[in-house]
Amino acid sequence: MTSRFCLALPGRPGFNFDFKMKQIFLFFITATIVLSACGGGEQMTPNGYKLVNHTNNSGTRPQIGEYAYVHVYVFQDDSLVNTSRDYGRAIPVAVPDFSTMTEEEKGPGKSNPIADAIGMMSPGDSVSVFIPIDEKMREMPQLKDAKKLVYDIVLEEIKTQEQYQEAQAAERAVAMEKQQAIKEREPEVAAQMTDIAAKYKAGQLNDQLKTTESGLKYLILEEGTGAQAEPGKRVEVLYYGVLPNGEMFDNSFMRGATFPFTLGVGQVIPGWDEGIALLKEGSKGVLFIPSELGYGASGSGKIPPNSELLFYVELQKVAK
Repeated sequence: MTSRFCLALPGRPGFNFDFKMKQIFLFFITATIVLSACGGGEQMTPNGYKLVNHTNNSGTRPQIGEYAYVHVYVFQDDSLVNTSRDYGRAIPVAVPDFSTMTEEEKGPGKSNPIADAIGMMSPGDSVSVFIPIDEKMREMPQLKDAKKLVYDIVLEEIKTQEQYQEAQAAERAVAMEKQQAIKEREPEVAAQMTDIAAKYKAGQLNDQLKTTESGLKYLILEEGTGAQAEPGKRVEVLYYGVLPNGEMFDNSFMRGATFPFTLGVGQVIPGWDEGIALLKEGSKGVLFIPSELGYGASGSGKIPPNSELLFYVELQKVAK
């Protein structure tokens, strides 16, 4: 059963989701951070989730129609598996009117536990919500053998409907400006990659390239000074991909957006998992990926079988 509420994800202002509790792992990306707990009484949320408030602040609680800005940490068997902190900002959650819910939408495993908890919190509060793991949830591979599932929720601030709309409008304006700036760079990067592909084919880059044991070649154009990309961390990348003849097959500049993924878990081709891990935040470089680390003998879309790939990459962000 689906519990409806508005969840605006960072980088996508105003995007509404029909949020399924059993799919919460789609919204938070793997990270490593620990919440400390400090006392508090056990309570029950309106839909029957056990809740422990570790702070019990006496401030104003969010009202129906307002938005609670929260950070969420997902713990499975005492190990942190996901957190909203990777987005770099709190997630706004609309405070629901439980009186409008049908009987089929009520109860643990049906209603959304985050929406359930926020009405019992004040800014600065930290709570733990305990999620019963039913048989349907155990069909998910990551929960097959889980003994305990807990959401730790921190409420940062409350906004009225008007304040929320103003914040969303401001975020949209910033996002559109950023998108346009990225799109405007496409011709410059295209020309750069045409030149690099030609020099690579002529052997003029041989003395500048580094090669890993797997056969991946790479060229650092600009060394970043930020955090090192590491397996398991969420990263955001701008890229421009060409075939050895310089023909573009895909790039993120034309979309005006970075490409986010979790490094080292197979979400991208092996050459990316290996190559991006060589970079620091802020780095610019080119990856020369052999077919066995790319799309292999099958190819993909515009990429012919057994084709080497050249990727201009900028590591824009590494999650802390």
